[in-house]
Amino acid sequence: MNYFKNSLNIKYMPKSIFFFFFCFLSTLTSFGQIPAGYYDGTTGLEGEELKLELHSIIRNHKRFSYEAVKQFIGNADADPEVAGNIILFYSGRSMSAQGIGTGGDDWNREHVWAKSHGFPETADTAYTDFHHLRPSDASVNMNRSNKDFNDVPHTAENEEGEAPDTYTNDNFWEPRDAVKGDVARMMFYMDVRYESSFLDLELVDRISHSGQPELGVLHTLLEWHNLDPVDDAERARNNAVFEQQENRNPFVDHPEWVSAVYGAADGALLLLNTDSFNPDFGLVEAGASKSQVYELNSYDLEGDVTVTVEAPFSLSLDNESWTNSLTIANEEGDEQINEIYLKLSPIEEGSFASTVSHSSAGAVTRSFDVQGEEGSLMLLTIAEARNKDLEEVVYVTGVVIDAGNNNANNRVIYDGTAGIMVRSFDAGNESANLAQGDSILVSGILDSYNKLLQISKSPITIEVLKQNVSLPEPQEVTIAEVNEDYESELVLIKNVSFNDTGVFAGGGSDGNFTVTDGTNDITFRIGDSNHPLVGESIPTDNFDLIGIVGQFQNDYQVSPRTQADLIFNAGPDPGGVTGFDDLIEAGISAYPNPISDVLYIESTGGASFEYKIMTVNGNILVNKKGADVVAENISGFASGLYLLAITSESKTYTIKVIKE
Repeated sequence: MNYFKNSLNIKYMPKSIFFFFFCFLSTLTSFGQIPAGYYDGTTGLEGEELKLELHSIIRNHKRFSYEAVKQFIGNADADPEVAGNIILFYSGRSMSAQGIGTGGDDWNREHVWAKSHGFPETADTAYTDFHHLRPSDASVNMNRSNKDFNDVPHTAENEEGEAPDTYTNDNFWEPRDAVKGDVARMMFYMDVRYESSFLDLELVDRISHSGQPELGVLHTLLEWHNLDPVDDAERARNNAVFEQQENRNPFVDHPEWVSAVYGAADGALLLLNTDSFNPDFGLVEAGASKSQVYELNSYDLEGDVTVTVEAPFSLSLDNESWTNSLTIANEEGDEQINEIYLKLSPIEEGSFASTVSHSSAGAVTRSFDVQGEEGSLMLLTIAEARNKDLEEVVYVTGVVIDAGNNNANNRVIYDGTAGIMVRSFDAGNESANLAQGDSILVSGILDSYNKLLQISKSPITIEVLKQNVSLPEPQEVTIAEVNEDYESELVLIKNVSFNDTGVFAGGGSDGNFTVTDGTNDITFRIGDSNHPLVGESIPTDNFDLIGIVGQFQNDYQVSPRTQADLIFNAGPDPGGVTGFDDLIEAGISAYPNPISDVLYIESTGGASFEYKIMTVNGNILVNKKGADVVAENISGFASGLYLLAITSESKTYTIKVIKE
């Protein structure tokens, strides 16, 4: 038998088809061979110099519509055994090229570099780049989503299911061995091709952030490049892309350039993790300093690492002792991770720039440029900051008005003039550590995520001035009035109701609900699966809604913080409550009272009932159904008086309960 691997599948082929297929490959190759002089200028280059030269060669290719991708895939990914069929990239399954769709066993166009990582619009050139678009089973494509590429434990729990020998978990995707090298070289191509101020894709040696132009995990991709070398089928597809798009994947033509640009997975290797690090330190006053931290990932080193930078920048391994040249001792083991602190300390006026260089015997030198300027930031109102251009540094103060219930890493601040989102992962300045009611000073760079303005680009510094500050009162608006003027502000919208029924969910599209005032609608957004409302019943009554105004593209949203932001005005009169005796006569008991953590409600004979727990103002905090015995955990409630309303056999009993 003859076995061979192509970039899409490993399968047995009869000799006649085997011969036919290689004739097909030869035909493609003859039409798409590397033009003479195509890679001129690359001789003797390595590292960043080679990467930039390759970028200049392969950029400015012909661009096609997203519709044209279908026809190209139908030809370039054709199954040589079955006319009119294609072979799906991850699963290796052969199916009709006409079976394109969005569900079931249809196939669709897989962006191997996930489009949400840098180019979400069809107008983006990378969106329709043939080099990384492959056919995929629709459900497999959905399961891959925008996960990073990395090795995943080969357990039954992690098996993808429809794609044999493919494994996945919450964060990573590991394709079958037959296409691992193909994936890696496509990712190297994308990293080199898109290297500009407009779109700079970057391969990172860590898990990446959705929405950012980055993808991981670099060291794993280097290993996959070695595991699955370039074959004739991959070369043939590279030629087919060249015939249409008029550029090539240099790492298919010259696999040796992978180690020349990135380093070799099986040799001494230095990789940088500059997540939440900004090479522009911005303004720093003379006599003051600003520091940031990044990581150096080292693999199979043959000697120590030397890191250098010029003054007024300096380096440290402990954030205490500073130098312009430090040595990191080589330790035994395949991998070591070192945190490196970098500080700018100007002593006079001027602008400053330097190169941070990392070198070790046998490894490709890694470096990046840093800059900064002597000067001080001017404190702005948030309204003034919102009028600045993206990428500008702003310095504002405000009170945190949410507790991160809609996103654990995001906080919204308000100063009386406007509000703005703060999202920081900078070491020692993480926004996730901020509490509702914190008054803070924050400096950082303006950015936009799906049209929501935020302070989210490093370097970000956050100083807590005071805690437990009183929160602002919400501004009363109508749904029709919600617009950019209220973005990231706390609003009150009266007399609305839900179009949805069932229970609340959170995160992704599951967290989107619709509320209406009878004339206009707005999205009621729960951004996190751990939000206090998740799992609670969606009310059927009219209510007043308090929430923070957000935005996703052209859709304005209102996000509640807790159950208390849904105010029901039709609650019972606290003076008209019934007693425990009446409840007991109805065959229902509620205990204990006062309550420490758990309230138990029990009905005689297991009869069903409905129950609500409300504030004395009628604000419904719990609204559920039960039978027999239920245990309601209210340990998170503040101490005080509440109302418990139990409805059984069409009669409602309301009693006072005390939370200790």
